Amino acid sequence: MRKSARAGSGVSNSAAPTAPYRRHSCGLYLHVPLCVSRCSYCAFVSTTELEQRGRLVSAIAGELDTLGRRAGRELRTLYFGGGTPSLLGAAELATIMAALRRWFVVAPGAEFTLEANPEDVAEERLQRWARLGVTRLSLGVQSFDENILRRLGRRHSAVKARWAVAAALAHGFTVSLDLMVGVPGEGAKQVEQSITEVLQLLPHHVSVYLLELDKPTPLAALATRCPDTFPDEDAAARAYLQVGKALVGAGYHHYEVSNFARPGFSARHNLRYWLGRSVLGVGPAAAGQVGRQRFANVEDIQLYLERLEAGSSPRAWARTLSEHELGVERLMLGLRLAQGVGEGAVQRLAPPEFCEQLQAFLALGLARRRGRRVRLTPRGWLVSSELLAYLV
Repeated sequence: MRKSARAGSGVSNSAAPTAPYRRHSCGLYLHVPLCVSRCSYCAFVSTTELEQRGRLVSAIAGELDTLGRRAGRELRTLYFGGGTPSLLGAAELATIMAALRRWFVVAPGAEFTLEANPEDVAEERLQRWARLGVTRLSLGVQSFDENILRRLGRRHSAVKARWAVAAALAHGFTVSLDLMVGVPGEGAKQVEQSITEVLQLLPHHVSVYLLELDKPTPLAALATRCPDTFPDEDAAARAYLQVGKALVGAGYHHYEVSNFARPGFSARHNLRYWLGRSVLGVGPAAAGQVGRQRFANVEDIQLYLERLEAGSSPRAWARTLSEHELGVERLMLGLRLAQGVGEGAVQRLAPPEFCEQLQAFLALGLARRRGRRVRLTPRGWLVSSELLAYLV
């Protein structure tokens, strides 16, 4: 964590909250569903009605107050996701952080991530985010090809993406960038260009996602009408493996299905989910987990606003997992990670059909055994749904 990213932090670790809190550490995810425009691949809960931003900020601050009274605690990770949280202005961020500081204490050395569109990155904003206490920027680059960026509906250019990454690094932030493969118009040339650009910039962390077409998005509709516009499954898989091989060769650790990090820079907030640690969720559609409890807010933004403004809970549902369900969940999430899972847990929790399929994966080199642990290989991750289906 770079020193300059903490300098002048607006999140004081020495100031106590105004009410007692239980000293249990957790993470907190805060969903900001605001976007200037909707990307053609996006199915996340978001709105382009920016006139709602004042109500949203007030509602989020109100939810933080309610949540803090019940569960004020020390935060080890804080993640502002979206949507486009980088659209929030200084006063809006200050309102949210004031509500958060009333009830929560940010642990020394905590990871504080802000998702940002490269188009929103500017010198003044970088300085503001550093003063706020942000330590990590997650930049939605997606591609360095101008034609592909237009097809994806991204607002930034490749030139702006390069500048945003370089500027964030120069300001001392830990920088993660997102890349998307399997997109329309992508060929070997575009994949190689992405690899070259990333290795020239050398961010701390890279997330590589295969385009998903199983949700109602403009690109999914285009794929139905014009399938030849898209790389086939084999070409998309080759792109994923090609990018991964290049990143590993450059010293990145492929520690999760979609995620690569230089040593010491894995995404600590996301690891909380995958390792079953406590995470609170705030904002429309935000989900959380504490022990065996799982819960999520309503996805409808208007309903979320109305509930908070009426002083009622934004929860859509909450349930408690059984011990067996918890074990199966950890088995599924563990197989997303390079560390894999213990064979004892597989034998204890998985049905015979899963164990048989896992043996087939091992025989085909889609999984590997090391000591008493088993993990999926990158090729295995590509077809992991065929294995995990036996756990559902």
